[in-house]
Amino acid sequence: ARPASRRPTPGRHRRSPLMLAAQAHKPILRTMTDAPPHTLRAAPVHSPHFPKPLFFETRRDHFNITDTTKWQQAYYVNATFWTPGSGAPVFLCVGGEGPALDGSVVVSSVHCNNAVEWLSETRALMFAVEHRYYGCHNMSACPYSPSDEKPLRWLSSRQALADLATFQRHATSAFGISAASKWVTFGGSYPGMLASFARIKYPRLFFASASSSAPVQAKLDMTEYNDLVADAYALPSVGGSPACKAAIARGHAEVGRRFSSASGRASLVALFSELRGRQPSWLESAANQLRFSGGGVAPFPAQSNDPACLSYGCSIGRVCDVVTSGENRSSLERLAGLANGFYSAAEEEEAA
Repeated sequence: ARPASRRPTPGRHRRSPLMLAAQAHKPILRTMTDAPPHTLRAAPVHSPHFPKPLFFETRRDHFNITDTTKWQQAYYVNATFWTPGSGAPVFLCVGGEGPALDGSVVVSSVHCNNAVEWLSETRALMFAVEHRYYGCHNMSACPYSPSDEKPLRWLSSRQALADLATFQRHATSAFGISAASKWVTFGGSYPGMLASFARIKYPRLFFASASSSAPVQAKLDMTEYNDLVADAYALPSVGGSPACKAAIARGHAEVGRRFSSASGRASLVALFSELRGRQPSWLESAANQLRFSGGGVAPFPAQSNDPACLSYGCSIGRVCDVVTSGENRSSLERLAGLANGFYSAAEEEEAA
């Protein structure tokens, strides 16, 4: 529903001591595609400071009675403030986007921290369920096996919702949760959609949903999202300015113009580090043009904007500083400088 970041954004989130401890051991990155390592998000980190993953059994295919295969799905729990039988609410953080879940999700969360911050006040019990396929801890914790001919056939939001219903029943029994405890699902973007769909599809299991930034209409190539991101770069209240928005637009318009000629494509290869090693002819393809610039030629934080961040280009204000400075450089050259700065930072982070 919205463009995914194709590059890491160093310093996007301020890191707590718990998060820093978790990074002591570098995680292994795995993918089912040929995506380069620097574009991947980190796999789950199991720090001794975080709750360990627990597992519940669920069906591989909830809608095919002839498929009896089951697998172990991961989840995390924070019961710090909860008392069994108290009737306090149960918060369920839905996985499905952003970094793969680890134990930080229920104690210092980039996914559902509004729920984490309400735990002491509400005395709630909190769970976070990993989305199927999104960070299998081992092959027993995956719904597919290497021998399956079409391993992605069980990856769908419909199956994911049935997983949440299965988990609710499992947790109610395993943790002795009383009928007086109301379940509230939490999620943002795609997980926000799942959180609201779970409430709609299983109203007897889930009492309410806190669904943030969740598209309400499924649409391929939702360009309206990019329009809202662009508008954010014109807002002085978050570090933007009309000049900043205009500079970004001019730079991308020039990228589009240069796609149409051999000399233009060659100049883009020379300007952008991300295209290093590519032949200019690679940009003749509409698919490759989209891959390079469809979500912007550089990361543009908007929804994740943190005015207090310190890293290169990590906020709207810092991006605008780059694209509006340098009187002797064109808007395209400033964009290339922004993109190359991110690319260099990503390479340094990968090598560290």
